[in-house]
Amino acid sequence: MIVLGIDTTGYINAVGVIDGAPSGKDGVKVLSDNRFPARTDTLEQIVDNIDITLKQAGVSLKEVGGIGVGLGPGSWTGIKVGVTVGKMLAFSAGKPVAGIPTLDALAYQAKTSKMTLDSAYNNDASVCSVIAAGVKDMVYAALYNVQGNEVVREGDYFAGDARKLGELVVDMVTLAGDCAEHYKDLILEKDASLGVFLDAIELQPSGASIASLATLRFGRGQYDNPLSLTPMYLKESTAKVFVNKYLGHKE
Repeated sequence: MIVLGIDTTGYINAVGVIDGAPSGKDGVKVLSDNRFPARTDTLEQIVDNIDITLKQAGVSLKEVGGIGVGLGPGSWTGIKVGVTVGKMLAFSAGKPVAGIPTLDALAYQAKTSKMTLDSAYNNDASVCSVIAAGVKDMVYAALYNVQGNEVVREGDYFAGDARKLGELVVDMVTLAGDCAEHYKDLILEKDASLGVFLDAIELQPSGASIASLATLRFGRGQYDNPLSLTPMYLKESTAKVFVNKYLGHKE
């Protein structure tokens, strides 16, 4: 199944095309995977980037079997424009669409990228995906176990100061995302003893990863309504719920 993946939640437009079985058992073949600067989040720019990526993949929109769209969290304007484009393409071309949280996609990348395989990182460790919230050292994050091709979130989403992520570290954890090394340093400034449990991988969202997770959803018969698909916006209050679940506190 050929699937187009789009993510515009940050300072790049990530667009990728993959060919993979919906079961995920045979892996996926990345036909093209691009990142374009997103200095102006215009519909025209994103549509042009999609056209370039499809041409590199050697496929037309008619040959695409489904569309995956990054839901965020991230840039409010970027997410909105990217989701709008994905919905527009899905509705006009009659293609199924699946919304994928960008934090999920980063966790998937951390476990499947060559960077991970070539590092000393323990593949049994959990992944903590991290995205800058646009305010000094404030982040969106979530903890994951990656089981085969599936990413399984542990607990709720986090929104708050990156230093507080250290309170959630109880075992081996790899931070994954843009500026992951910086967030690791912030955590260790607060508690250096966590150094033996922390690794970091610098990653930006990938269109191919969005497409891969969308393919798995399609294989389970999970589709989103293109008319009602909405971006994921996290607020500070989410942090309290997330931390309380892990520390055993009551709200």
